[in-house]
Amino acid sequence: MLEKKIRVLIVDDQALVLDILARGLAKDPSILVVGTATDGQLALNQIDRVNPDVIILDLEMPRMNGIQFLHHLMPVNPIPTIVLSALTQNNSKVTVDAFEAGAFDFLAKPSGGARALSDLLNQLWTKIKIAATQDRRQLKKSNLGKSLPSNALDRKAVTNKSILGMGAYETSNDPGKDLKIYALGSCVGLAMFCQGMPAVSLAHIVLPASKSDTDKAQKLPGYFADTAVDVMVMGMLQKGCPKQALYAKMAGGAKTNVDIGDYFGIGQRNAVAVKAALIKQGIKVVASDLGGEISRTVTISAGKSNMRLYHPDKGDWDL
Repeated sequence: MLEKKIRVLIVDDQALVLDILARGLAKDPSILVVGTATDGQLALNQIDRVNPDVIILDLEMPRMNGIQFLHHLMPVNPIPTIVLSALTQNNSKVTVDAFEAGAFDFLAKPSGGARALSDLLNQLWTKIKIAATQDRRQLKKSNLGKSLPSNALDRKAVTNKSILGMGAYETSNDPGKDLKIYALGSCVGLAMFCQGMPAVSLAHIVLPASKSDTDKAQKLPGYFADTAVDVMVMGMLQKGCPKQALYAKMAGGAKTNVDIGDYFGIGQRNAVAVKAALIKQGIKVVASDLGGEISRTVTISAGKSNMRLYHPDKGDWDL
């Protein structure tokens, strides 16, 4: 029997970008590009016809931008959506707005060169496969009846939140700075804290071992359990935290709803690999919320010792 392909819809107002992405994504035999659209309204009009499993979405578009599209789509048909835009920096307001409206993950458009395009496609292939396994209940937003945001996006507005996409990590000791991961499925959110100091670190870990892709491990050490722990420890030491004062909390590692190739059982393997890497560094895990079949949104704040978790069916709870 042929393996079911992941159906992808691409939404971008530039015809050249649509063509490049469609051709590039089609090189992965597990992905089928089922449609393209040049604005949010055109994309909405074809959702029922093309029935995508995953959407790749630009933000700045005429008539209906990406955030408006998410506000229309997610209350009625929560499809995992990866935002691909020049505006998506981790602390930009438009990135936060996109996630609050239901986006699954984000990538910034590369600035140029064949190598940058190759790196982008490699990341998109992985993100699409993981997005297709997600618990859609986590994505659904109750935006029906609310006024839509303006079609004009504020390019310069920033927030005190840093949104961490897959493979990202960040360390901070800035008071009031929030580090956040939305909708963890099989990925693991690893948080490090320092006794007596405000420094915190958070990583969005996707895969267990860096040996599976050493090039990616060099560029995105937060992607893998072993390299993520190492760079997080280094970052906390650079913030002045003694190693003996470090401790960790973990969340995620859920069972996926769809088994796709190497991603079968990845949640459990991720959790085991993170624990092994922490043991190697001599860091104790003091609390965890792992496994099950729910996605979790994770937030930690510099100067605080709690990990705040969220799921639509459970509300908020702390570790």
